[in-house]
Amino acid sequence: MSLRQAAQAVCRQLKGRAASLQHQQQRAAGNLPVKPNKYVEDWGVRREHIENEFRWDASTLTRIAIWAGLVPYAIYVGCVSEFNTVDTQAKRPEREMWGSSD
Repeated sequence: MSLRQAAQAVCRQLKGRAASLQHQQQRAAGNLPVKPNKYVEDWGVRREHIENEFRWDASTLTRIAIWAGLVPYAIYVGCVSEFNTVDTQAKRPEREMWGSSD
């Protein structure tokens, strides 16, 4: 038996084991009774097939504009005003930032 034939035989045996182990269900805490929740299962199916439900429309574009534009802008303005308030209370000159009053 040549080295190549031996390697092929080992590969065949390993492939057979991997295929048989692939479909075994393993549980970490024993054989617990599982009761499927219909709503969780439906949500999981919808999540797996989200590309079939997604639509570009005015509602989607509005959500994208709010979460990608207005929310970061509001956070930035809040941070700048907090820095300016602290600087004013400490009697320091306000720092120059994008969106400062200067």
